[in-house]
Amino acid sequence: MKKWKQINVFCLAAALTAASPATAYAGSPEFARTAEEWAGLKDNVMEYGELADLIHEYNVTVQKNQLDISDKKKDSRITSDENAQYYRDAASDYRSAITGDDPISDAQNAVGASNADAQADRNVEDIQVYQKAYDQEEANLVAKAQSSMIFYFEQQYKLKSARDSLEYLLTVYETAQVKLNAGTGTQMEVLSAKKSLQDTETSIEKMTASIEETRQVLCIMLGWKYDDNPDIKELPSMERETIGAMNPEVDKERALENNYSLKMNKRKLENASAGITRETLKRTIANNEQNISTDLVKSYQSVLLTKSTFDQAEVDLEMEKKNMDTMERKYQIGSASKLEYLRQKSTYNAKETALKTAELALFKAIQNYENGVNGLASAGGG
Repeated sequence: MKKWKQINVFCLAAALTAASPATAYAGSPEFARTAEEWAGLKDNVMEYGELADLIHEYNVTVQKNQLDISDKKKDSRITSDENAQYYRDAASDYRSAITGDDPISDAQNAVGASNADAQADRNVEDIQVYQKAYDQEEANLVAKAQSSMIFYFEQQYKLKSARDSLEYLLTVYETAQVKLNAGTGTQMEVLSAKKSLQDTETSIEKMTASIEETRQVLCIMLGWKYDDNPDIKELPSMERETIGAMNPEVDKERALENNYSLKMNKRKLENASAGITRETLKRTIANNEQNISTDLVKSYQSVLLTKSTFDQAEVDLEMEKKNMDTMERKYQIGSASKLEYLRQKSTYNAKETALKTAELALFKAIQNYENGVNGLASAGGG
């Protein structure tokens, strides 16, 4: 599947109604990127490093947000004063409808006027606030795509491990049956072995379905149709030196500067005129700053914790590799049975999968920290 030629964002309304998101019109005009960049985004390959660009160009939510910003600019509702005037005009209309002829209607119009005036006083939104909100939504969509792609490969590794264990579990089941027939085993051993085999088969079915669901979610988010089959490339290698460069105290300044929620609230404070609104926003901003700093520290601690798990998984696999090498030699010379060999192989495969999933967990923790620094640290309420 090739993504179609992009059109200007101002033509998106017709595009979105005439075709589904999967037809993948881009949100930017041709001149916004080089020919090489467009070629990379239009191919039938899904790469982790391209997720942000794919979301920006082909995600239908982002495109609708771009269209909404365009409409707001066309409506000239750009500044907070103009937005406030909208409510003041409404208040004026309510007061004009007060005639003195109908006490109930007059009372309702008086309440409407009062509410509209209050809304005008509280009004803090302008085109910059709307744009920052949409930028935040786009960044969250990128983070969701990143997590989904990581989860996709985590499930792939676990699925392979489960499939690898089937030969061992089948052998255990068959051996239990042979022993039962020979009078040296029990029916309970047979049933237990059968249950383990069936549980693993069920787990394989569930993981297969989960992988397909995740693939479809990614396809739809990034501009493909749900039943397309893009080539999903492996995740980039984890750079361990990145961890050494992390410092929440130093990175806090960038996290505060980049945070979407904090930027929105600061802009709202600039727009606010009513005293109570300004005081509320000042308290919200102070709370945001504290929460952002706290969240960044928590993200860093998560990186350290997952790094410790990953390091231990490396040690465990190295030890299990020695056991596997020993078993290989024993099996080759006939001093170990097939069941013993498969048991050891299953254990080794499980340790190998544990290392791969620990690496993915660390990769995700690093990405979450970087996303926090780049504007997505939790700012709390407000």
